[in-house]
Amino acid sequence: MTQIDDPHAQREAQKYENPIPSREFIIDHLRDRSGPATLQQVSFELELFEAEDVEALRRRLRAMERDGQLISDRKGAYGAINKMDLIHGRIIGHRDGFG
Repeated sequence: MTQIDDPHAQREAQKYENPIPSREFIIDHLRDRSGPATLQQVSFELELFEAEDVEALRRRLRAMERDGQLISDRKGAYGAINKMDLIHGRIIGHRDGFG
């Protein structure tokens, strides 16, 4: 992995044998983008080219999605929640199609 300007890189290096960019850095990166990004785009932009680094990034993105920090669209692209065009609410459906 090449060096990027992650302010939390030292913490990540202490926690993990093979550190990748921190959650905070990934969220900031996705907020700065003009739109959602796929795993391949994010790994290229964060200069993660080794297979194990890309796999670690994939797992981190999935964990961030699970924890509500990110959202992925139908195409599998990840984006910061506040940058996506989302409507907050609850959908109520009925099996007969009305309601």
